[in-house]
Amino acid sequence: MKKIFCMFSLLVAFCMVAGAQDATKILDKTSVTLKGAGNVKIGFTMTVDGASSTGYIKLQGTKFVTNMGGTITWFDGKTMWSYVKKNNEVNVTTPSEAEVAKMNPYSFLTFYKKGYSAKMGKSTSKEHEVILTGVDSAPYQKVVLRVNKSTNYPTYIDMTSAKGNVTVITCNSFLKNQKYTDATFKFNKKNYPNAEIVDLR
Repeated sequence: MKKIFCMFSLLVAFCMVAGAQDATKILDKTSVTLKGAGNVKIGFTMTVDGASSTGYIKLQGTKFVTNMGGTITWFDGKTMWSYVKKNNEVNVTTPSEAEVAKMNPYSFLTFYKKGYSAKMGKSTSKEHEVILTGVDSAPYQKVVLRVNKSTNYPTYIDMTSAKGNVTVITCNSFLKNQKYTDATFKFNKKNYPNAEIVDLR
């Protein structure tokens, strides 16, 4: 009986290791695909604790700009500007890696190896599902990622923060090889002449 139990335990452990390796390979491939797509623009629907809105994110390496209609955030790799339309106010910060991750849901594809353990979820004929569990001080407690098997593009991201807040992102469009300049990822005062700038650096 003890021998059977040991064999079963080894089999379970082997499956867990194999599953983790498969999950990491999928994330590696997705990361490489996104990087190979050049500058991208992704349209999405975001649901935060039950409230939904649509928007887009433009990505160039670590730089990004997100537009959710009422809020626009620019990040040039060092400085972040967040414009809130209803307040006509811009907050300027030098964000931490965790703060960048909260504003850019795709950033974990560059640092998932140092803050998360990965395993396979319930994949379908069209999509892989990978589940990331945060360790130590990872920005998210849990991330569920679905990846299109044909394109290797992420199609769905479900993120649970350490405080239990849930953000779900469904990708609606994916455009690659877009033309961006450094100015794309910086706040331009000329476009918001009456906005109050709050420098929190």
